[in-house]
Amino acid sequence: MEKINWPRVFLCGLVAGGVWTLLSVTLLAFVGGDFLAAVRDDHQRTPSGGLHVFLLFSNLAAGLWAMWLYAAIRPRYGPGPKAAVRAGLAWWVIVSMQSAKWVALLCISPAAVLIPLAATLPAIVGATLAGAWFYEK
Repeated sequence: MEKINWPRVFLCGLVAGGVWTLLSVTLLAFVGGDFLAAVRDDHQRTPSGGLHVFLLFSNLAAGLWAMWLYAAIRPRYGPGPKAAVRAGLAWWVIVSMQSAKWVALLCISPAAVLIPLAATLPAIVGATLAGAWFYEK
């Protein structure tokens, strides 16, 4: 059984979380207009700097989780893209459940979340692949 390289998980998790942060901000700008408008309609206040810091740290934590999962499933699926895509899919499922909370708690139309949610699948898998690539180096 292969041991998990924790320093590598941490560093690669930061890479995956950083890539995810950049991709998610870009996706929100291009396909998240309806979602952002729905959230702003219910909550008119401007997001604080503290919120942005929290979102950054939560994205980095999610990247760390994805790289831990990748390292944990490598013995079963082998190192490389196959295991990274599986870890990315698991990460996307978690993000999808979080998005479902937005719909339920804020009474946002599911249609406003579906397009950004679909767009996040390749972005999250890509972020996981980026972190896994560095894990292999």
